[in-house]
Amino acid sequence: MNKSTIDMRALAFGGLIAMASAVGIGRFIYTPILPPMIEDLDLSKGQAGLIAGANFAGYLAGALAAASPRLPGSTRSWMVWSLAVSAITTGAMGLVDGLAWFISLRFIGGAASAFVLVLASTLVLERLSAARRGDLAAWHFAGVGTGITISALLIWVLQSVDFGWRWMWLGGGIISLAAVFAVGALVPGAAEPRTVSERALSVPPSPRLWTAHHCLRPVRLRLCNHGNIHRGDRARLA
Repeated sequence: MNKSTIDMRALAFGGLIAMASAVGIGRFIYTPILPPMIEDLDLSKGQAGLIAGANFAGYLAGALAAASPRLPGSTRSWMVWSLAVSAITTGAMGLVDGLAWFISLRFIGGAASAFVLVLASTLVLERLSAARRGDLAAWHFAGVGTGITISALLIWVLQSVDFGWRWMWLGGGIISLAAVFAVGALVPGAAEPRTVSERALSVPPSPRLWTAHHCLRPVRLRLCNHGNIHRGDRARLA
């Protein structure tokens, strides 16, 4: 096993951790925490939906912004800072009260998670492709499921020892904050220089736009399904 293989595996594992933290935990930990929040805060279904919708809206806004070619600074810096923002907003959910705070934090957290998804995928997949290690891309995307699993296990453990929803958010934030340092160590900055011909052969054009295209697929699917439902209703009424 050569050093290049080890580095690429470390890079892919760093991508896994980034996706687990920002997407698996940052986006989806709300689902298992929602029942105790509803019970303790007497949230209505509409209020719970507003909190979830704010995160989805932030995710949409973040995906579009992260794909912009005019984004200043380095891709890695934006990714690391977005990871930190995702961790902080996740933990802060356990420290605040009021619907306005919940909506604001989830919107910011959704935007941060989309930034991480787009930028981490750009950094990791571009380098794996250049090193002819596209087989390791599965590690990177396995991070979403890994984060969801960690979220579920965390909530289960905390519920079993009678810790409330505030501790659940704080626990998710602490785990996500630790991930910031792990990703910082595993995902390096500027890649080694390559020739234009090598880059053209190994990297798809506009990697940020390509990643954002797949990032926004759930939005398109929901809009299409919504349109199909309304067309079906009109057909039944005709």
